[in-house]
Amino acid sequence: MDRSVPPGEIQGELTPPCSKSYAQRALAAALLAEGESTLRNIELCDDTRSAMRCIEALGADVTVVDPHTLKIRGGLAPRGRTLHVGESGLSTRLFTPIAALAGVPLRIEGDGTLLRRPMTMMIAPLRQLGVEVRHRDGFLPFDVCGPLHSATVEVDGSVSSQFITGLLLALPAARGEFTIDVRRAVSTPYIDMTVEAAHRLVRRSSTTATPSSTSKAASATDRPITASKATGAPPPHCSWREPLPAK
Repeated sequence: MDRSVPPGEIQGELTPPCSKSYAQRALAAALLAEGESTLRNIELCDDTRSAMRCIEALGADVTVVDPHTLKIRGGLAPRGRTLHVGESGLSTRLFTPIAALAGVPLRIEGDGTLLRRPMTMMIAPLRQLGVEVRHRDGFLPFDVCGPLHSATVEVDGSVSSQFITGLLLALPAARGEFTIDVRRAVSTPYIDMTVEAAHRLVRRSSTTATPSSTSKAASATDRPITASKATGAPPPHCSWREPLPAK
């Protein structure tokens, strides 16, 4: 059935739903921020709930004030040894480097189609940062054990900016100096989104993301993001509790 709508004036106010991409970044930044953060206009979709589970597992206290408002008290202090990311690719790439901050063995597990999506882009950069990594031929589950050590790390940004997002939030909270050399960056507005979210919620930093000559990420490097420094306990010996499951 076809209908015509005559031209006219529209009045009133409308609040659009929050982007789930921004919501997950804000949740991660709130985990790493000092004190209490309030996130408003949150849409609790499956991916956002996955991020909420991750930050709670990593030590945050999350209070649901109303269906669209969360209060979060940050602090990295893992309550278990497993992060369940559901089917969220962003939560996987975002929270894997953040998990490495904890300095204890942690496993990142997913469900459904996510188990068939390769995560190989994370392996080499994490190892350049001194993280012990176990994986199932580049697929989840991943086992990681930090801490993160000073380094210049090269990241291929041609596939996704999501792992760069995780590094931009995690590295300022680690001891040391870090440079991210982004090669062939795509989705640069999402990198800008990460920087903006971190500026709102986190404090000090010396971490910079440096674009290569072929990168388009310059707009994200104009403003170094900020975060509080971790306490910097001595590097632990990573003792894996159990083998990775068969593929």
